[in-house]
Amino acid sequence: MNSQRWIAVGLLALLVLCLASSGVWLPFFGEDETPTPTPTPGEVVELESAETPTPTLRFELTATAQPTLDPVVVELMRETGLETLGVGDEPFIIMAGDFTVIDSMHRADGTASIYQIGDVKRALRLDPFTVTSGPDLHVILSQDSEPRTSAEALLPTHVDLGPLKGLSGAQNYDIPDDVNLKTFKSVVIYSKSLILVFSSATLEQVRG
Repeated sequence: MNSQRWIAVGLLALLVLCLASSGVWLPFFGEDETPTPTPTPGEVVELESAETPTPTLRFELTATAQPTLDPVVVELMRETGLETLGVGDEPFIIMAGDFTVIDSMHRADGTASIYQIGDVKRALRLDPFTVTSGPDLHVILSQDSEPRTSAEALLPTHVDLGPLKGLSGAQNYDIPDDVNLKTFKSVVIYSKSLILVFSSATLEQVRG
């Protein structure tokens, strides 16, 4: 009985001793971490702004698309020696006419059109075009509206634009800058060696 009493007294004394010394040994078993302060809304915004990279807008300059020229315009420019066209200088037809039939051996079919290119450049275009074969054929501008003979085609004056480039197919002829088109009324396919008109196209004013 005495032994049990002494054990109880010893346990009580030990408990008292533990409670008395808890202020000394409890901090060694607690967390030693400093609590993280909760950021205010303003600090949150500032932090996110600092961490999120601002996207950089990049503009790449690309070459301006150049308009594709009509193949007919390219051919006319090449014939007249023009390298570029100014604003509003796109070629347009100012005079035109259809070829006529002289006879079964001397005839042409198609259209003769005179184009204005820029301020002073003009060009004759035969398109579509076919003509019967003949020697030394030339393209001339005549002051007669419907020449059938050599005298009518060449008198009083005429402008020789050069040898015919082909018996068929589209073709272009440069008209000299000093030619006054108002005095010419037809385009003639003329054989210089035969002194013979193969066909002519009466020119009508279209624009100008």
